[in-house]
This record gives sequence, C-alpha cells and structure tokens, in this order.
Amino acid sequence: KEGNHANPKPISITVQAAKDAFTSSSTSSAATTASATTESSGATPTAPTKNVPYTRTGDQGTSQLGNGERRSKTDDAFEAMGTVDELCSFVGVAHSHLLNSHRSCYGELPVRLLDVMSRLFDVGSHVAKPSTTFVPNGIGDGFDADHVDDLEEWINEMTHDLPELTSFILPTGAPSSAALHVARTVCRRAERRLVPLVVHHQTCDPNALKYLNRLSDFFFVSARWANY
Repeated sequence: KEGNHANPKPISITVQAAKDAFTSSSTSSAATTASATTESSGATPTAPTKNVPYTRTGDQGTSQLGNGERRSKTDDAFEAMGTVDELCSFVGVAHSHLLNSHRSCYGELPVRLLDVMSRLFDVGSHVAKPSTTFVPNGIGDGFDADHVDDLEEWINEMTHDLPELTSFILPTGAPSSAALHVARTVCRRAERRLVPLVVHHQTCDPNALKYLNRLSDFFFVSARWANY
C-alpha cells in the first residue's frame, strides 16, 4: 500500500522450471545409457539446441569482437568490456537493495539505476565494435552525449536535497548506499580501462568516457542521498 513503510515485502523473481523433455521411462533410460557411453568413451557431448553460453572458441585465450576480429582476451578492448560488465553487475546489486527496502523512500533512484545499466550495455556494445566513426545509432557505433546531460541533471537534483559536504565520508551506511560506493569505485576502474581506447587507439567514442567519468560522481551523490 502506498505510504506504508512497515515490513516491506522483498521483491522476488520466480523462475519456472523447464519440463522434463523425456516423456517415458524407456526414453529416459535410453538417454541415461547414451550419456554414460559418451562419458566413458571421452567423446565431446552434443550441445543442446537452446542458447548455451559456451562456444569453445575462446579456449585458447582469444575472443571475437563485434566486427569479427579475434584478439587476446587481455586486449584493451576486452579489459574495458569486462570491467564495464562488472560495473553493470554491481549496479544491479545496488538496485536489488533498493527494491528490497523502503522503496517509496528512494523516489526515482531505482528507475535511474535501471537506465544506467542499459547505458552500460550501450557502452559495452560500442567498445565491442572498434571504429573511428562515432554515430549514436543505437547499435553500438557511438554513444549519445544526452545521457551525460541526464546524469548531471540527476546529480544536481539530489545534491539540492543534501546538506553541505564538509568532510570525507566512509563508504558505508545502508546496504544500498554501500553497494553504490562499490559501484563508484568500479566505475573509476572502468573509466581507466576506456582511456587507452579513446586516447591511444582512438576507437572509442569520447562521449562514452565522459559518461563513465560523470557516472562515478552520480554514484557518489546517490550513495549519500540513499543514506540521507
């Protein structure tokens, strides 16, 4: 009920288990026998027809970019993509904490974190397609500077609510605030990973780097605001 903050129920996601593909005991028995035969012979098991996460193509330490080029997994582009992905996951943790607390107290912050996660997907998609032409067309060829403006607007709005900052603060407090501080520090690392792509390789839109720079400030203010 709106306005009732007592004993908020945590948000849960229910995943329905897939039904057993085998409809008879004889089929199940045959499948078990076939599996045992495969394991004993050392043969490579046949992958299911659904989208499995493995391809086996990266077992030698390389991976493929969005343009089809294969590079070492330690390449600057993959370091950047991996760190942005890590950051997105930490933002998801902060978002989860907000959903499982007094949600109405946090205003638009949960929705804004969802937007941030989407924008981080955009950054990762952009980094995965090295280019020298940056057009924010929604398919990874550039990053829209309007998203930087959004962050500044949100920062200004929350800062207006907060008391003057007169000292350093410890990165703790409410679980959501602590998680936002973690996101802030990972965001700085993601920013550092993008610098070589923008400055040296010149294959990354400077707007993506600017977004991460502003994003860490957004996380800092959000962490203060969540505690406040």
